[in-house]
Amino acid sequence: MDKLGRLDPLEVSVNKIAYFFRSLREKVWFYPVLYSLIAVVIAAASVLLDMKSLFWARGTVFALILTNLDIGRTILGIIASSFITITTFTFSTTMVVLTMYTSQYSPRVVRNFLTQRNTLRVFGVFVSGFLYVMIILLFMSNFPPDKSIVSASIGIIYLLVGIVYFFRFINSVASFIQASSLTDRLKENALAEIEAYKKSIAERKIVPAPGDSHKSTIDLIAGKDGYIREYDFNQLQRVADAYGIQVYMNKVAGQFVTRHTAIGWYENPGEPLSQEERAEAMDRILQGVYIGEERSEVQDFAFTIEKIAELAVKALSPGINDPNTAINCIRITSLLLRELSDLPSGFILLSVGDKEGEAADSSVCVEAIDFSLLLMNTYQQMVNYGRADIGVMKEIIKSLRVIGECASDSNKQKIKEFGDYLWRKVKGERYDVLEIKMLEKEFGEFINSPGV
Repeated sequence: MDKLGRLDPLEVSVNKIAYFFRSLREKVWFYPVLYSLIAVVIAAASVLLDMKSLFWARGTVFALILTNLDIGRTILGIIASSFITITTFTFSTTMVVLTMYTSQYSPRVVRNFLTQRNTLRVFGVFVSGFLYVMIILLFMSNFPPDKSIVSASIGIIYLLVGIVYFFRFINSVASFIQASSLTDRLKENALAEIEAYKKSIAERKIVPAPGDSHKSTIDLIAGKDGYIREYDFNQLQRVADAYGIQVYMNKVAGQFVTRHTAIGWYENPGEPLSQEERAEAMDRILQGVYIGEERSEVQDFAFTIEKIAELAVKALSPGINDPNTAINCIRITSLLLRELSDLPSGFILLSVGDKEGEAADSSVCVEAIDFSLLLMNTYQQMVNYGRADIGVMKEIIKSLRVIGECASDSNKQKIKEFGDYLWRKVKGERYDVLEIKMLEKEFGEFINSPGV
């Protein structure tokens, strides 16, 4: 019998529903479809209102929004043409921005523009506005010639709302096409994600990585190809409590796995589970691991940092050759990594153990970020493509000093090791004597800084 049968099924499904809606909102078609459904409801209400006798409104202030059938049909026709024209212009502008993002920035930041609410909502307003007009015009053929209607005035209000959204869209595009504005937005997103991550760690314990001498361990096989988008920690904890097991997830959100990859394991310190219970536990645990074809920024702040690093690499390419943008990206990544430099490594214990620093009989441990790996993933491509530029290399060395300002002792050692790796790369380049002196001065300040 499934041990989770005694749990509240509504509680088990709440997180899945929340994940479903988060994934749904990332779809490009979500807001156009949602707004179109709202337009259908508004159109139905308008038709029902027009079908009723509106003689009571004559001689009152409400008469200002009434029109006869011919004038209403003309107004709605103009509104429909306006919505089509604005939609065409908006679509063309969006395609130009997407092309520029792909060629000058990075294909991965295209989604940041597409999934921005202003972008998707403006399409939703225009498409739904056109749909509203078409529905009203369809039903107007059944109205008597002397009928007074209110739907044309509602259409004018809809058009005014569309104009407001159009100007917001233009302002958003003007802001997004600037590299500095894009990096600032990515920085804000990353800081919010890092703050949430640090808050979750502050409320829990960090335990050392378990050794290799595990007994009665069962590997957790992903079963799907793709990226780990999110972990449903509540689901994992419920499974651990129900079966009395210790669950260890050694893959962080954002990692690519195949259907044969072991993403963790679980131990059974208590009474051995039957074959059926082991299969149930495996299935229930994997239900708390959401794997998809694309990475998500919800629990994967490293993805946002990598986007900023890619902007720097793209700026250093021969086709663009914009070292100032690259230097600005390096400064932003150093500020973000500084926020992470004081975090310990190991496993995040999601439940309070019976003993200090030890997991309880039923617990869930998720691997924390590997700071040395994060440093390498962030700077490796910058070093490879920018080591011939003295200004870029100086900024990378300086950024390590910034990162070390708040670093823990263990992470200071990792920063120093990465600095040694960076210096070996520098020594392999042919610099002018003056450039070498400048780099040696910068590296000496890094070695002697309090953060190392």
